Amino acid sequence: MAQLPAKAATNEISGALTGEVTWSSTNTYLLTSYTYVLSNAVLRIEAGTVVKGRNGTAPNFGTLFVCQGGKILAEGTAEKPIIFTAEDDDLADPADLLATDRGLWGGLVILGNARINKAVNAAGDAATPKYEVFEGLEDLQIEGQYVHRFGGANDDDNSGVLRYVSLRHGGQKLSPDKEINGVSLGGVGRGTVVEHVEALSFADDGFEFFGGSVNTKYLVSAFNDDDGFDTDMGWTGKNQFWFGIQSNDKRDNGSEQNGEPNERNDGTGVPAATYEVYNATLIGAGATAGGTANNNGMLLRRYAQAGWYNSIFTDFNGQPLN
Repeated sequence: MAQLPAKAATNEISGALTGEVTWSSTNTYLLTSYTYVLSNAVLRIEAGTVVKGRNGTAPNFGTLFVCQGGKILAEGTAEKPIIFTAEDDDLADPADLLATDRGLWGGLVILGNARINKAVNAAGDAATPKYEVFEGLEDLQIEGQYVHRFGGANDDDNSGVLRYVSLRHGGQKLSPDKEINGVSLGGVGRGTVVEHVEALSFADDGFEFFGGSVNTKYLVSAFNDDDGFDTDMGWTGKNQFWFGIQSNDKRDNGSEQNGEPNERNDGTGVPAATYEVYNATLIGAGATAGGTANNNGMLLRRYAQAGWYNSIFTDFNGQPLN
């Protein structure tokens, strides 16, 4: 009689990751609370691996932080993407969770050593080089490292690789009015690879860039509660092939663009926000969309000097540029 294949193990993960760690596609990994890839640690995630996040209240919900000096090597393929999703998501049932099911775990946060132009945190703004503490979190130390800080002086900083990664159904609150994004990139350097990444059904932005110099290709931001793409703190990356589509029930702008943090917005920040986006397609919630949020194609704030080229903005029920 043929022997049935062994059932994949579910490994519960939390706390600090150090050294060389590999997550195998034969197992499922459950983030039960905040999990940190510390400085000099490397987290390798095999193609086809499923990582799930537990729901709860801060800090007891699944979120993965790649801290300054740490690396994530998440290299999926088109046939075997790496999936981050909610604990309750039955991936064998495509109708299990809907596009409107959001906030069921946290998200992915990568914190690097590239430059930011301003910090809301007063001590970080006065430091040389400047650093910020990730929004909604305390300036916490684990094993002697400030795990929520980002920013520095190395625009070539390398936090690893995200390739063919799908993140779904997250966006839990870090603190009141501070939900987590699908992918948050704080001070991430251009040595980092971010390509073919999807953020689906998050209770905040799909992607947010907090300064840094990371370049991206082939990003998808779909059915998220807030902005499709959000920028801040003097990001300088180059990007191509973005796609965003917004939901009828909850959404904000196709893209919100900030040159500096609103709290310290006086035009003196260096580097200026000079990122470039080529070949983007952003689709709004439709001319008759419900809900109370604005639905502008682009919200442009002071001192953002971005360039968008060969791009399409359509089906927004607000202003094309606000």
